[in-house]
Amino acid sequence: MVGLAKAIIDCSLHQTLGPILTQSAATPLFDVEFSLSIYNRTGKYFIGKDIIEACGDLLGETYYGYYHSKTPPQRLFGKALGRIQHLQVTGKALGGPFGLLPPHRPARPLLHMDPFSIPSTRLSEKDAVICHDVGPITHPDLFDANTRPIYDHIYKQIAAVGPHVIFVSQATQKAFAACYPGAKLASERVIYPAIRQDVSGGEAEPVEGVKGPFLLTVGALGTRKNQIRSMKAFTQSGLAKRGVTYVLCGSNEPGFEAVQKAALETEGVVMLKYVSDAQLAWLYQNASGFVLPSLLEGFGMPVAEAIRYGLVPVVTKDSVLEEVAGDGALGVDAENEAEIAAAMIRLIDMPDAERQDRRTQMTAAMSRFVPAAIAQQWRETLIDMAR
Repeated sequence: MVGLAKAIIDCSLHQTLGPILTQSAATPLFDVEFSLSIYNRTGKYFIGKDIIEACGDLLGETYYGYYHSKTPPQRLFGKALGRIQHLQVTGKALGGPFGLLPPHRPARPLLHMDPFSIPSTRLSEKDAVICHDVGPITHPDLFDANTRPIYDHIYKQIAAVGPHVIFVSQATQKAFAACYPGAKLASERVIYPAIRQDVSGGEAEPVEGVKGPFLLTVGALGTRKNQIRSMKAFTQSGLAKRGVTYVLCGSNEPGFEAVQKAALETEGVVMLKYVSDAQLAWLYQNASGFVLPSLLEGFGMPVAEAIRYGLVPVVTKDSVLEEVAGDGALGVDAENEAEIAAAMIRLIDMPDAERQDRRTQMTAAMSRFVPAAIAQQWRETLIDMAR
């Protein structure tokens, strides 16, 4: 079966590509490994997409495992490629027949948009890797049993080979250093994701069933985002008795069933199954505050979007969320329901002058994420790493 998988990939490369692939007029500095775009449309995907759009003249081929193309593979072919790479990576990390598939190695240095693709290639110290978080190592209980050993294998490979590493936050950089103190990287730096500047524009559509003052949480529904503890804190706050609603919306992730059950049993909580972009805009525009005392985040784009709409957020102390939001946010211990409850009350009762002062502080903090500045950082970084 392994031989068949390799034959399929080889056949696809020779028959599908070849005549249709073109090279940038400029001399590319890096090729790109962007397999995550096959199966991931979270913040990682948009970070990679933004880099390719801003630095296309400095980048060569884009790889999706063995396959390289200007656009991600689609439909069944894309699913097959993603599945084969997943089996290859897990096979190399945990053992298994697909681990025998040979790694590929482009002629140019390779920019990995996510560390997961590393075992499918021959990593070089000239390569570069974007590290979004080290959650599987620091919070293994939030992942399935195989995730930690897979990522530990990957991070140890990074530490041993020593490529360039770009972290998406100082929090992630510090966590990696603490977990792998012996790593000798070719270079390391922090480049934040760009924050879209148009999130508060466009049409807004009211959401049926949401009225009166409400607090808002946007983010995947499950254990990692800590919604169950937030709902317990909401009950403890007594805000439901005052007519305040707590609204949750987001996609499902591990732990969703428990969150759903708690939402149905908690007075004043509304969990939305789906919202359109226009409805999400309305929620941000009309909420009294944003609540996300998450247990683990890669970057925390929903908090950044909430700030763009002028919402004061409750975030986890000493986390990437607090790093993103700056001093204007309300920091809490994510495992302390009393602190979360007190912060929720504060969001509802906050005087206008304090709210405006916090908005001013957060707006200043958001200036670090202007897309044009982030794009320029990436261009300078690619040139510097290629020297």
